[in-house]
Amino acid sequence: SSGINAEYGGNGNVINALFSTELGARKGHGNSLSLLITLLQKALDGSSHHSDNYSQLTHKAFHVGQLSTEEQRELASWIVTDTAKCSASERARYAQIRLEQLADNKDQELTLYTQLTENLVYLLWRHVHHYTVHGRADTHQPKKQLLSSQDSIKQLTRELSHHLTDPFLKKIVDFTSSKNTSTVTSSFTSALVRRLRKLITV
Repeated sequence: SSGINAEYGGNGNVINALFSTELGARKGHGNSLSLLITLLQKALDGSSHHSDNYSQLTHKAFHVGQLSTEEQRELASWIVTDTAKCSASERARYAQIRLEQLADNKDQELTLYTQLTENLVYLLWRHVHHYTVHGRADTHQPKKQLLSSQDSIKQLTRELSHHLTDPFLKKIVDFTSSKNTSTVTSSFTSALVRRLRKLITV
């Protein structure tokens, strides 16, 4: 198969991929919509884990004075070699710097998860749109084949509605909205989710 081509992000980049409508767990169907949904779920789970870690690190950095001397010393050792020569205030400051570095790393990872989630939602929408809208529009097929195609589309939308539940789709929108500083990017993902919801409820 040549795949489904689509320009993404308005920058001339082209995604060329083809995922079958298979939603089951049968072997031999690696490139299927179920794979996209599974990857999307894992991306959301991963983002939730990193988001919790980011919150913990920023809280510790803000309340560094509440950390034990040993914990401060361990964190400070990433900044200075001999923490024994540091005063209590210097040790706390170095510990805070290290915590801010770790929080910044988590923030960058969350940005990557946001981009991954957005790409997966786009690929999923593009395929569902192709299978449902274009499948319905192809009226030039023989009547028997057309009816079979329409039945397949109905089955696909029913199955998708079980996988792409409202809580799941809301989780996507909430994550991308909370992480994205770009209103345009957040709105784009939200729009894709709305289109997906509309396609699977038609």
